[in-house]
Amino acid sequence: MQDISLHLLDIIENSVRADARHIKVRVIHDVPENLLRLIVEDDGCGMDSHTVEMAQNPFYTSKLEREKKVGLGIPLFKQNAEQCNGTFKMASEPGFGTVMTVDFQLDHIDRMPLGNLKDTLLGAIIGHQEIDFYVNLIYQNRCVQQSFLFDTAAIKEELGDIPLTYPDVIEYIDQSLYEGIQNTNMEDV
Repeated sequence: MQDISLHLLDIIENSVRADARHIKVRVIHDVPENLLRLIVEDDGCGMDSHTVEMAQNPFYTSKLEREKKVGLGIPLFKQNAEQCNGTFKMASEPGFGTVMTVDFQLDHIDRMPLGNLKDTLLGAIIGHQEIDFYVNLIYQNRCVQQSFLFDTAAIKEELGDIPLTYPDVIEYIDQSLYEGIQNTNMEDV
């Protein structure tokens, strides 16, 4: 993967396949701690401890339609984080969903860029409008903390029968994400 946002998209798609109805995405840009943290939480079917361990193995996949039984998404995400003095944690429980926390050392020379977070989130939201997405972007510096919250459940309630795929709604979501990313200094990460 070329950037972190593509890893994020892969994890969101895993949550969708796990029948999640709610997906929370948090991205924290913490300058004093020299940390970039991504947290993805879902209410999907969850996994037992053995499956959580196996999901981190590149020679395991839960996708039955694959000819080759290889699942590289999670193992590559873990490897990329650990190569940058970061950490990877995945917790899950059957019937209660999964939480993945991935940390990167912000200034590590080998840390891949965050990438196009706006288009990644927009694509996930529009592509899976049946799912409620909660996005929280946080920027922390010594003197400043800025945050952006975006909740599709609130938007859906306001829209009533108008779908998220309606052109004016897509434009609103796109613009909201753009402004949130700008205001939380995520575009340069």
